[in-house]
Amino acid sequence: MQRRTRNYPSWLPPNPGERAALRQIRRSQNTVIVWLVGLIPAGWIALLLTESDELLVPLTLFWIGAGLFLAQRVTANPCPRCGERFCTKSDLPYWYGLFKRRCDGCGLTLDHDPA
Repeated sequence: MQRRTRNYPSWLPPNPGERAALRQIRRSQNTVIVWLVGLIPAGWIALLLTESDELLVPLTLFWIGAGLFLAQRVTANPCPRCGERFCTKSDLPYWYGLFKRRCDGCGLTLDHDPA
C-alpha cells in the first residue's frame, strides 16, 4: 500500500493555527542555535569561575550532547499543514532541521508574514 501525498498550492498562506505551529518551529530552531552558540561564553564563564580547565571537557560534552538532543527534536517537528516531518532528513547530522525553512512534503514555508 503506497502512502498518498497531499499536494497543497505553494501560494496558499497558512491559516492562524498553522501560523502558531510555524512560530513554534521557528522558535525551537532559534533556541537550539542559540544553545549551541552559547557554548563559547559558557566555557569562558566556567574557566573564570573554576580557575581551572578540569570542568571544560565535561561541560563541553554535556553542552554538545544536549544540543544534539534538542536538534533531533527540532527535526522531528511535524508540519502543521500536511502532518509529515517538517524536515524529512532526520539522520545525523541533525543540523538540517535547524536551518530548514520549507516543508519537504507540502512546501509550507516559515517565512510567511504572520499578519
